[in-house]
Amino acid sequence: MTKSSSYPTTPRSRVKRFHERGDHERAAVHAVLDASMLAHVAYVMDGQPYCTPTTHWRVGDWLYWHGSSASRMLKQQKAGVPVCVTVTLLDGLVLARSGFNHSVQYRSAMCFGTARIIDGAAEKAAALQAVVDRFFPDRTAALRPMLAQEAKATMVVGMQIEEASAKIG
Repeated sequence: MTKSSSYPTTPRSRVKRFHERGDHERAAVHAVLDASMLAHVAYVMDGQPYCTPTTHWRVGDWLYWHGSSASRMLKQQKAGVPVCVTVTLLDGLVLARSGFNHSVQYRSAMCFGTARIIDGAAEKAAALQAVVDRFFPDRTAALRPMLAQEAKATMVVGMQIEEASAKIG
């Protein structure tokens, strides 16, 4: 079966306000995700909503983020909880003759999926190499191997993007 060029449009991923600025095409969503260095991961823990900023990286239709193995956010996601990951790029400020008409130019993406801990040693090492090389291309080739203690102290979370939309405003 061939993968669709766009993510499914559902009630939770449909862009409602200024819908003409919305895009469910994988290429558009991926472009926004890849241009952003910071994501916000939203999840519910014990009935309380949380939203945590973190660096992220993408490999195909998977988003990844990482942090301390002691992190409350990451421990919660170990259970395979639904999450919403958003990124926003502020491209410009728009001035107008009235304050009401001032605006911003931006690109954003909202992705839905189920978080899971990446705990296989090879998969975790590949994911951590991908984050370093994303921000510093080919940097891992010059680094010493990760120590077992460093790997133990770091948790990696992955989420297959099930639904997503981009909005260009």
